[in-house]
Amino acid sequence: MRNRIPGETTEQNIEAELSYAYLHAVATRGGFGCSSASRHLDDVCVDAEIFEDGQLLAPDSVLSSFALHAQLKATRMTPIEQNGRFSSVLPLHQYNRLRETRLVISRILVVLYLPANPSEWLQHTEDALIAKRCAWWVSLRGAGASENEQFQTVYIPRTQVFPIVSLSEIMTRCSRFEEINYVA
Repeated sequence: MRNRIPGETTEQNIEAELSYAYLHAVATRGGFGCSSASRHLDDVCVDAEIFEDGQLLAPDSVLSSFALHAQLKATRMTPIEQNGRFSSVLPLHQYNRLRETRLVISRILVVLYLPANPSEWLQHTEDALIAKRCAWWVSLRGAGASENEQFQTVYIPRTQVFPIVSLSEIMTRCSRFEEINYVA
């Protein structure tokens, strides 16, 4: 590892930026708008907003202009699967914000699992730009209160990979005004 230069981006900041890049790439390829949240939304555990404006996603869509909020997390920890789910740890204030049920705009948690070795996070050749590993998503809406004081472990179903098709399905549910609740 090279010496740190004052003001240089840390590996933790790079992880966070790669999670934004992942989300932005998936949303853009799916035909949705995507923007980083303002500092004010970051205070309520919203890192990014995915939005649709005008394209009805399904014949039974109720909304044609709407948004989905995402809390992003990137980690180098190898996901450990137990009973078909991965675990991830959140600060308690984030967990409590994400489990809120009185929201107009749905929120999801998107966890990007990166390789342990930073040199493997992103590779570039003339033919390809390759981002290693992928993200999974979960809605914590309606999850139970935590008995912990600082952190809460959350469980993400292994089936909830976050490719373009999953985002399209989530956005279609949002267009129908469906609540996307936590499933224990």
